[in-house]
Amino acid sequence: MVPVGCVEAPSDPAFKAAPATDVGRMQAWKDAEAVAAMGHGRLSVIGAGESMLPVYGEGTALVLSKISFDSLKSGMQVAYMNDSGRQVVHVLVDTDNATGGWRVRGLNNENEDHARVTPSNFLGVVYASFAPSESAK
Repeated sequence: MVPVGCVEAPSDPAFKAAPATDVGRMQAWKDAEAVAAMGHGRLSVIGAGESMLPVYGEGTALVLSKISFDSLKSGMQVAYMNDSGRQVVHVLVDTDNATGGWRVRGLNNENEDHARVTPSNFLGVVYASFAPSESAK
């Protein structure tokens, strides 16, 4: 995975690092896999990039849960397949009446995504996250 985004830490004094556990990446992945196995329709993925900082950092293990597209609400963190075929986890901003989908944006991004979340590319909502500690690699 190639990191995407800034190489410097944000200079905003309100910035807080992504939440972390005192485990390494492998343990975070194992924990995510265990939680995913406990429920029907759940799957685990590994986050890449900085678009969801400060909530999810590089290498955070996420558990996604499939819910009804009609149950989505603004502010939910969702996973979808973008136009390039990449899985993206961003936040629902608002519905887009023109497309019948949802507008989305990364928490750390200034602009909304070009793609819309639709019933055909919607993968699920974030159910749980496991952020490994940098010191416990």
